[in-house]
Amino acid sequence: MLLTIQTLFNDPNVVQATIDRVLQQGLDRIYWQQYLTFRRTTQRVFKDYLGTVTGVVAGSINSRYGEKPIRERKSLGSGYGEIAYLGDAYQMDVERLSELQDLIDKYNEAKTADQIAAMNEIIQFIADDYRQIILAPHKRMDIVVGSLLMTGKATVKNKDNAEGIELLDIDLPFHFITPTSGDIVVDGKKKFISYMQSLVLQLRAKYGVFGKMVMSRATFNKFIVGSSEFSDTFKMVMPSRQFDLATGLMTTEMANSIMAGIGLPAIDIKEDYVEEQDGTNKQIYADNRITLLRQDMSGYMRHHTPHEATDPVAGRQYNAVGENNGQMLISNYRDKNGRYMEYTAEWVPQFTAPNKIVNINLEGLQ
Repeated sequence: MLLTIQTLFNDPNVVQATIDRVLQQGLDRIYWQQYLTFRRTTQRVFKDYLGTVTGVVAGSINSRYGEKPIRERKSLGSGYGEIAYLGDAYQMDVERLSELQDLIDKYNEAKTADQIAAMNEIIQFIADDYRQIILAPHKRMDIVVGSLLMTGKATVKNKDNAEGIELLDIDLPFHFITPTSGDIVVDGKKKFISYMQSLVLQLRAKYGVFGKMVMSRATFNKFIVGSSEFSDTFKMVMPSRQFDLATGLMTTEMANSIMAGIGLPAIDIKEDYVEEQDGTNKQIYADNRITLLRQDMSGYMRHHTPHEATDPVAGRQYNAVGENNGQMLISNYRDKNGRYMEYTAEWVPQFTAPNKIVNINLEGLQ
């Protein structure tokens, strides 16, 4: 068979082999998967239960022949979630297509025994194009989930949305706390660690035991290391270690040794960035915020079967991106302006118990 660019991008076996190669080689780290896991929904608008029961009320002990007391079942708050539409079409530049044509010519000219190696070279060449479009929706959700986790809100306006319409707008019912300087400063000194100890103890009765405090590196340096009591606490918990606070050489492991020693949740320091559509790097996790979680896994990335799966555009071949990529589809097409690679996915993050997540807003503190 004579291989052409057209047959290469429209042969489902070749496309699937390329996708499999990309997945086998591994993608960049996907940050949102630390907190959510894929779960399918059959409806674009679905019932969303807020405040899922994570603790069970103690049952009664009755006399042998006594009637069982009637209790009201613990209710779940509810709302609705709506799937978001994700998709981009990437135009392949002429230079890259020319280079690809050279590899195709090499394949066509090769002997049958050498064509397997030539085809592997082609697949390896286009694997990076597929890798970019497979990662694109994940990186968008990295930004969305990071914003939700640190502020309880997420809004998306894409660069090509001239009207400035909000394409995604989520507002979660976290329990928000905004301390004042009077809560933190005692006798002229910043006692932030003592404040956190007291706060976590107060919250425990209603929100349970927190396993983690999520914050950016800047927040950690400013409020934890910058606390006047940090040096004394470090010396108390780790007396055999020498540490100069002025150097800032504090690792997460060292900090968590201190936190565990004084009864605070482990610290999860975030320094992650994602490249936005305009080429700028966006910090995923906001500064001056601390989010208290009981555990990492806090919900689902709900996904729905894309419309194109049941009603495809005429003449296009669609390929699914593995079993664990939320029914994402990839297609290739050609028009008078060039050749394009396109993905489509229908996802939205769902935190199953947002009213059990506590967010501390430190914006007003110096």
